[in-house]
Amino acid sequence: MVLLLTDVFLLLTQLILWLIVGTVIWFFLSKVLKKEFLGLLVLLLLLAVIVLAFFKGGINEPGSVLEIIWRVISFPLTPFGLGLIFLIVLLTGTKLSKIARQLILGGLIIMALGSIPLVANFLAQELEFEAIELIAAAPVPATGSRQVIVLLGQNTTRAFLRPRVNPQPADPPRVERAIKPEQYDVLSNLPTQLTEHGDRIIYAAELYRQGTQNGITPLIAVSGGVRPNRLPKDGEKREDVSEARDIQLLLTRMFNIPEENILLDHVNGNVRRSAETVKKLLDDQQVNYGDQITLVASGLNMNRAALTFREVFRESRIIVRPTDFYTLPPERNLSAVTEGRDRIRYDVQITDLLPTADAFWLSSQAIQEYLNAFYYFIRGWIKPFQAPNVSTPAT
Repeated sequence: MVLLLTDVFLLLTQLILWLIVGTVIWFFLSKVLKKEFLGLLVLLLLLAVIVLAFFKGGINEPGSVLEIIWRVISFPLTPFGLGLIFLIVLLTGTKLSKIARQLILGGLIIMALGSIPLVANFLAQELEFEAIELIAAAPVPATGSRQVIVLLGQNTTRAFLRPRVNPQPADPPRVERAIKPEQYDVLSNLPTQLTEHGDRIIYAAELYRQGTQNGITPLIAVSGGVRPNRLPKDGEKREDVSEARDIQLLLTRMFNIPEENILLDHVNGNVRRSAETVKKLLDDQQVNYGDQITLVASGLNMNRAALTFREVFRESRIIVRPTDFYTLPPERNLSAVTEGRDRIRYDVQITDLLPTADAFWLSSQAIQEYLNAFYYFIRGWIKPFQAPNVSTPAT
């Protein structure tokens, strides 16, 4: 009880100190500084965050102050955020100019079109077909080299309970709807749960199995950082709570892949940072991967991922193996390789013209990928016009 009162006292003291500091800062900004200078200060803060995001390749550390600020600033740039702001402006009855009303109306129309399954399918199909065009036969690995399968595993698994290493207190506190010990035992021993992107893991395991059948022992390099909403326990390190560790457990327990054949990248970041970290890990461990890297990623962002890895692994060819598809290839592009019943057709129905939340989500993902590709292009990280040549070294 004494310890609990002490903790509460310290917490209240910290809150009071934060309130005092915040009050002083707010008084200084609102009373001492002029409103014009205050607006300029806020503008400079926003520009500083954008510049940091640009030169650091994005705000990648979950839970950091910059990452939170960036998420708040970038929210209006997302389709959902922009649409929500438009609706609030319209509902508040704010007087708008004719041009402003037309812009808002156009934005809402674009959002409505993005929620139609037929439109969402078109946007995603174009990106995924670009990934299909990158697929090429894998050449025989060079003598003495090892096949390396790079798995972009970010957001492929969900957080799950794990038993604590330290013993539980003798008298646990009483709470409503407390989970029983037998329930906790079941939950904490569940296998790793997969998200809608989890088939990347299954495909990487299948490529590993195919390699072993061909007489080689591939190395799987898994890239997956710390989850932003996963609080570490006492004594845990980044390596213990990363998503890459969860994927490793799945690969070893369910697919019987030896742990020594799995290389882990625990660093949070974008595709560019993943490529740089994986290359450093391979070089540090002196892995001879010859002149080729097998890349497993979603079809939706494979084009950008392959071009990024090609720029980082400049002396190697990138063997593209996309998965996690949302659409089927266009029927006209399948006519040369399929006949009759062997061809799977996408049957357009009248319901494909009715807006759905799933279609809006898919359209948002596709638009976000186009924006990400544009960002990578202006950073000089990819060269889109060299996309068909990822199966040959950049040099």
